[in-house]
Amino acid sequence: MVKIGFISEGKSDRTILNSERFKKYLEHQFGITYSEEEILYGGGKSRIKTDFKSLIQNLYKKGVEYIFIMVDQDDKEAQRRNRKYKPVDCPMIVVNEITGYRDNGHYLKDNQIFIIMTKEMEAWFLADEKLNFDCGGQRPEEILNPSDLVGKQLGTSSHGRIAHKLKDKFSLARAAENAPSARRFLNKLEQISQQ
Repeated sequence: MVKIGFISEGKSDRTILNSERFKKYLEHQFGITYSEEEILYGGGKSRIKTDFKSLIQNLYKKGVEYIFIMVDQDDKEAQRRNRKYKPVDCPMIVVNEITGYRDNGHYLKDNQIFIIMTKEMEAWFLADEKLNFDCGGQRPEEILNPSDLVGKQLGTSSHGRIAHKLKDKFSLARAAENAPSARRFLNKLEQISQQ
């Protein structure tokens, strides 16, 4: 068994990661295990940057071998301030932003920390075809605000409620068929399970 930990930017990520369905899938498919205590809430990219050292050390104290940091591609604050806002499209920009802050780079261990950037977790919900969301002909990760689209179709604007409604239906494997970031995450899980 490989023990992993997570730092999640959002509460919806945490809800999905903590669901029994998701945990059982990772355990049976890849021999990967973790508990609720190994899913830390980062509270946004800026807090993850500033609290990086303590978050990482906390997870290593719990005996995790690998850490996944789940962050959104978009920046809601920047969207509010600038109508022409375009989210970063390269995960390396976000990786460098987090690891380049202060002395965060000193706390990286060789190939043990992975940053997974999604448009929003809701883009993965859109990508899971069995959940039957209407993307209006767009690819799930090309939609500017996937949470708005999912929320509208579910009748709620709360990220937490959305995740709670879908946690027992969502499949990472199905999402990976239509969302490149979900595919990268799945590939990384498979890779570490074989080491």
